[in-house]
Order: sequence, then structure tokens, then C-alpha cells
Amino acid sequence: MRTIQSDITVVGAGLLGSSVAMHLSASGAKSVTVVDLDLEGTFSSSELNAGGVRATWNNPVNARISRMSIDYYASVRDEVGFRQKGYFWMFKKEDWERASNALKSNPNLKDARIEYLAPADVTKRFDFLDKTDDLGGATFSPLDGLLNANLLKTHYRKRGREKGVGFVNRVWVHHVDVPASGPITLDAWQWPEQMDQDELKQILTNKETRGADPVRIKTGALVNCSGAWARRFANCMGAECVSQAVRRQVSLFECKGVDLTPYGMFVDASGVYFHPEANYILGGYATVDEPEGYNFEYEGEPFFEKYVWPALYERSTKFENLKHITGWAGLYEVSPDHSGIVGAVKGFRNVYEAHSFSGRGAMQSFGAGLGLSELILKSRFDSLDLSALSGARFAEGKPVGESLVI
Repeated sequence: MRTIQSDITVVGAGLLGSSVAMHLSASGAKSVTVVDLDLEGTFSSSELNAGGVRATWNNPVNARISRMSIDYYASVRDEVGFRQKGYFWMFKKEDWERASNALKSNPNLKDARIEYLAPADVTKRFDFLDKTDDLGGATFSPLDGLLNANLLKTHYRKRGREKGVGFVNRVWVHHVDVPASGPITLDAWQWPEQMDQDELKQILTNKETRGADPVRIKTGALVNCSGAWARRFANCMGAECVSQAVRRQVSLFECKGVDLTPYGMFVDASGVYFHPEANYILGGYATVDEPEGYNFEYEGEPFFEKYVWPALYERSTKFENLKHITGWAGLYEVSPDHSGIVGAVKGFRNVYEAHSFSGRGAMQSFGAGLGLSELILKSRFDSLDLSALSGARFAEGKPVGESLVI
């Protein structure tokens, strides 16, 4: 059996795992190894997301992590494809006062330059949004925008590799032993590098082990960054995780006569969001009755016609004639309070976690990775306090309230 030795092992090489590894290596960690079944990210949340990045959150800690992350993305904007073209968020009449007051009272958004618009100003700003009778108002946050999540992940990995981080592909951990002293042991399967998508999906959904070789990892510290598989991985070592994997679908469609390329993200009062995507428009919606589970199947045009198109039609006469092109489905790891879980895993020595960002890993990956790396190496949060995001908060009755979600 092959054995891998590492001071720190990160399980999961998505945006969060790659960010944690980059920050650890930049801060002097000597031996950092990241393992993943799917390094290229074929089925990862990092790849199958909408690409939005915003700091406009109700909870101060969420806004703070996002603001720090966005400041970094702006500093490397060309490398990560960051388009700082704003978020435009529309609210129904019954929601406007509460929503706008929550943003205005958030101390971490005081200098975010958020504009608060009356319904009459919506059409003046965006003339194609010509049905506004149901709106109470809207916000425009100019510092927010869109980025290329794949480029951001590649950026994190490049910086990490330059400092010696090792990335190991096709590894699926099935058991973890965390003793009272000594190294942590991970037992895993490793498949050959070449693998088609059907084989990969089978493993991700059914724990298929045929054709794999056993591999053992010995490590001093362990980090769970396994995204939509965070609960499964936590259970491998007997830990609890209250989050669940939930499918989210997005559609790509065409609308002749409407050019959204100058703009960023739009969020309709219905919950449907949309933004320019190359020569098309990307639109998505989080169905409230979506069951948990590892479902990667996109429902195609029926999904688009049931959830996305009707909401857009109610918002604009320009959206009467839309043509569905394609789409995809990805997984979010959703926590009970729709906020990320970051920190030490209670009851386990030298085990940490960063996952369950409920669809905003891209928005918060830099700040979350920095904060957790400091906790691992310094035994404290330094640059920003993420203690409110501890996984223990649910058992302690201290959820992080966050309602500005889609």
C-alpha cells in the first residue's frame, strides 16, 4: 500500500481547499498536500456555479469575508476574470424596508457605495426592466460583480504550488482515524488518472471502488474542504455535520435585442438571477422543494420554462421571446443558517473545516482561506475573526442569521 506523508492534508481541492492551501504555504507551512477525486473539477461546486461575487450581505461576518475577498480579486482582476460591474437586486414592496434597513445597518458595508433606488429609478437605470409595479425598491452595489471561478481556482493552486503545495488527483477518502496523539491516518482509494465522466459520477454518488488501489495518508493536521461531500467526509471520522448537498440548476438562453454585456448580476424579486454569459444570458433559480442528495441531472427546457422564463417575462417586455440553449446542474453544500462553516472541528485534535458556504464559495474563498490558515498555524484568528462560523454554533444555539440569499 502506498503511503503519503504530510504535515497538513486538505481534503477537497475546490475554491476553499485551494485557497486554504495557498494561504498555509504562504505563511510558512512546510508540507501541505491537497487530495481530491476530481482535481479538474468536472462535478465540483467551484466549476458548476453562476460566478457571482458580492459583499452585500445582511450579516456583518459574511460581508466582512466577502469584502476582503473582493479586494483581493480586484488586485488580480485580469488573472481571475473579475468584472466589477455590480449587483442589481430588486425587492418586493413588502420586503423593501426590512431589506434596505438591514444593509444600511451593516457596519461592514458603510463604504460599499451601495445605491438605494426607488421603483421609478429602476427603469431609468436599466430601460429593459419595464415592469416594476410590484417593486418596493432596489439596490445597486458597484463593487460587486462576476468572476471566472475556474481561473480563480487555478490562481490559488499556482500560488500554492510555487510554495511547494502538492495536489494529488483521483483520491477518495473512506475512513479517518484521529488518535489522541500521533499522526492522523486517512485510508483512501486512488484511481488511475484517466477516467471518463460516467465513472467519476458513479464514484461521487455511489462510493464505487472498483479499479482503485488503496492508499494511506499520514498527516499532522487535517482540513475538511470537501464541499458538497463535507457531511460524508465528516462521517468518515465519526464527526457530525449538519449541512446537506442540494442541487441547483442554471439555464443558458438567448434574448435577441437585449445586450447585458455592460452589466453584472441581476437578482429579481422572484429569486431568479441572471447575468451576461458570453453571447448569451445565464439565469438560475433555487427551487425551495429541492430534496437533498447527489443529483447532477439538469432538467433542461422544462426547468427553464417553469422557473426562469415566467419570472423574467413578468419583469420585462423584452423577455417575451427567449430561446433556451443549454444549462447544467451543480451541488451546493447548504448549512441550516445559509452561512459557511469554518474553524476547528469540536472534539477532534488537529482537525479543521471550511465548507457549507451555501453557494458563495467563490465570494468568500480568499477571506475564509486566510482566516482558517491563521487558526491552523497560530491557533487564533488574526486578520479577521471567523469564530462566529464555527460548526459548533448550531449545537450551541448561535446560528449566523443571513436572509439575503438566492
